[in-house]
Amino acid sequence: MRMTTFVRSLGLVALVGVTGCKSLDITNPNAPDAGRALADPAAIEAVAGGAIRQWVNTYEGNNAVAPLTTQAQTYSASWNNFNMNFYSSLDADGTRNSRSWQNDPSAAGRTSVEWFWEGYYSSLSLATNVLKATRNNGLVLGSAANTKRAEAVAFLMQGAAMSGIAMNYNKGYIIDENADLANLAYVNRLAMRDAALSKLDSAIAVASANTFTTPAAWLNGHAYSNVQIAKIARTMAAYLLVNWPRDVSEMTTVDWTKVRNYASNGMSAGTPFNFNFEGDGCTAWCPEVLVWFNSIDTARLHTRVANMLDATQLTPWPAGGNPRPNSADKRLGDGSFGNASMIAGFGTVPKTANGGTDFAYSTQAPFNMARGSYHQSNIGHIRYDATGVQASTGIYSGYGTAPLFSAAQNDLLWAEAAIELGDLATAAAKINNTRVTRGGLAPALASETAAQLRVKLSYENEIEVLGLGAASYYHRRRATNGLIAGTPREMPVPAKELGVFGQQLYTFGGTKVKSALPANATAAPEN
Repeated sequence: MRMTTFVRSLGLVALVGVTGCKSLDITNPNAPDAGRALADPAAIEAVAGGAIRQWVNTYEGNNAVAPLTTQAQTYSASWNNFNMNFYSSLDADGTRNSRSWQNDPSAAGRTSVEWFWEGYYSSLSLATNVLKATRNNGLVLGSAANTKRAEAVAFLMQGAAMSGIAMNYNKGYIIDENADLANLAYVNRLAMRDAALSKLDSAIAVASANTFTTPAAWLNGHAYSNVQIAKIARTMAAYLLVNWPRDVSEMTTVDWTKVRNYASNGMSAGTPFNFNFEGDGCTAWCPEVLVWFNSIDTARLHTRVANMLDATQLTPWPAGGNPRPNSADKRLGDGSFGNASMIAGFGTVPKTANGGTDFAYSTQAPFNMARGSYHQSNIGHIRYDATGVQASTGIYSGYGTAPLFSAAQNDLLWAEAAIELGDLATAAAKINNTRVTRGGLAPALASETAAQLRVKLSYENEIEVLGLGAASYYHRRRATNGLIAGTPREMPVPAKELGVFGQQLYTFGGTKVKSALPANATAAPEN
């Protein structure tokens, strides 16, 4: 099949938009002179940075992340911003059988299905233009080191973008510098996954063979060495392998040796670091998931997770609310937070010596009861609020350092692979990096059973991946009984894409929550 005008034109339109190159003579507005842009070294370097920014804002974007994380019952909010209320609410029978993805051109909820598709393919197109210029056309970006730097980042973004399609949709297009854009065909989600892994492997190879540091502007104030770029790619690869499965039955397909090999050389190996960017108030760089879910007055931690942290936090939320906690986990502690000036607006208790690092208690029930009291929670997530008072200069308003992937996340992937491969000592050690160091809890032990360690690992995942894009949804999706019955486990190709060629609209959710598992990655293309 042929691609839609939207996807086919993304590379050219995005290229001109990112470079801002006014010298291009565009005689046909639908066919800009991409050839001249692809010959401009400064423009191509800007495109590499633009591919990162487009991926970041897509990965963090609440049009998709908010429905997914509230469906997972990790975060909670009853507002219908980003279609959250529709997708995260429950039917009268306690299921979500009537809450399939609204994949119809006339449905308001279609935007949640479109967000990742359009955003990741935009980033993929930009990254592909970089490689067309350097690999296919031989363009040198000022020096060999700069050229390899741009190539490593372009491969990283190709892998990250295709990972996003593979993890969220039942099929997609594989696009790279050698693709025939006029004659692309759908491939299944397994083939998408393996194409993404191949690009991440290319990023690892190029970054490992060259020495460079990325411009800080490419992540709005955060620079990374070639060694770190290779480690980021390995963490992304491990993350993709572990979180690609749509349910617990598909976890049997995970290659745990590969996961261990990636994670043991990822972002927590050697000197740990986080893959961060700097929010600018959502002018160009937006940590949107944290703007909403690290704000006590707009969203809360779901009571399912709050109950894990402290048994006094009942789930579902009881009439009258839950009491102030006294958790053994230092990430919640006694729930105190901020100062006296916040009591009226946020219902918080001023911070004591036992206040938690990640979570805060509020007496207020902020959501409309008519939409379901089960949305309510007395616990908010405040880990990334560096101001400590929900000030407008911080994450609350889109400013400050925001994480994309973390060293702790890599440790938990490493631990999971270690459990599955029988290395319980390594698993316990990696779990304890957060369980003991951040949580102050009794350590996991190598003498425990694999099942016991899995329980502790899952607990750490519930806390540590909150706010890292839609990571908490993927974790819940692959768990036994992780999602409410009827919750969709993947997205369909958006109606906009299907409609151009008159293809039948379809969706997931209700009685059909996901597509069948492809037999192999080289199966015939899906049309």
